Amino acid sequence: MVEKEALTEGCALLRQPVLPLVSIVQFLFLTGDFATVDEVIAELPAEIETGFACYADAATILAPYSDLLQPLAAFKAGQPPRERVIDIDGQPLEALSATTALVAQRVLTRELERINSLLCAPCGCVLCCVGPEAEMAQTWFEIPLRPGEHELFPLTRVDTSASRSCRPGDEPPLQVANGEFYDRTDPLLIHWQPGWSVILPTASRCPNLELSGRCRVYPHRPEVCRRPQIFPYVVESVEHQGQPALRLRQSLLAVVDCPYVRLLQEEIGAYAAACELEMIFRHNKA
Repeated sequence: MVEKEALTEGCALLRQPVLPLVSIVQFLFLTGDFATVDEVIAELPAEIETGFACYADAATILAPYSDLLQPLAAFKAGQPPRERVIDIDGQPLEALSATTALVAQRVLTRELERINSLLCAPCGCVLCCVGPEAEMAQTWFEIPLRPGEHELFPLTRVDTSASRSCRPGDEPPLQVANGEFYDRTDPLLIHWQPGWSVILPTASRCPNLELSGRCRVYPHRPEVCRRPQIFPYVVESVEHQGQPALRLRQSLLAVVDCPYVRLLQEEIGAYAAACELEMIFRHNKA
């Protein structure tokens, strides 16, 4: 069982979320006489105190995220966001709210990837790398992959017209070798309609997971494996009126199966509050 003392670096970042600083920069840039977002960041005071945290060097903290703030300049120049963002009722979001929501989603995604790396490693956990246990209701887990990432996995591949025309959760399930795709003991790669994914049947494990618990491809691991068990849902991808869209949710989802999420629920909840997001804790593999 991991102790909080082993998670000091990650906890330090949870206590100093970037999004409150982003909100300050947004306000100053959009209401002030600034030509670029970087000008605002450069003129920030050495110390900034919010109701949640004290930031000793705000400009340095914001530097890794400055590229994600550039859509604010496009908005200020009169350019609406390219993505279609809707509210909970399916109505189009006005341009300012859409732009700031997209910026927040991208900033949180990058920040939480860093936090995850610091929190995950000390736990020695492989929960995300193995299939369901025999007593679980689920019969398979999925590792969705981005283009090209399937080359990391030395597995049997299924790439047929049938697989490319359906999704993992479709009913009836895709048939592979005269059975349902997950009715097997070994993992496999399937090319679905949305793209490739690794399917981990009951009691199976990722082929890149060593017996020691280390990942053989860690420096090149898929993007989904870099994502935390704390998921930002400022906006979420949906299909609306037959077209892809992003729906405003303003939420933070944390999966309590994860050891560090169970241990740090108070800290994660405070992080969400500082970012003005609804906090949702849920089980994923229970």
